[in-house]
Amino acid sequence: MPEAPQTTGTTETKPSRQGPDPVIGAGLTLAGIFIMGVAGAANAHYAFNAGTLVACVGAVVFVLFVALSALKQRKAAANRG
Repeated sequence: MPEAPQTTGTTETKPSRQGPDPVIGAGLTLAGIFIMGVAGAANAHYAFNAGTLVACVGAVVFVLFVALSALKQRKAAANRG
């Protein structure tokens, strides 16, 4: 009976090669939208403004992280081929 081929390494990429996770920005955006909803229902204008700030910062972080991830993937693909 033939033996199964042995692998020399894992197929996972190292965390240092991956870009930043865009879920962080998406989570901030959703948290800001939630804060805006709760504050708007309570007529808390300053809290609504804080929620708006959190949502906008989260959107910027999301776009930035997606761009950085795409650049790292492009650079890794160029180095392979």
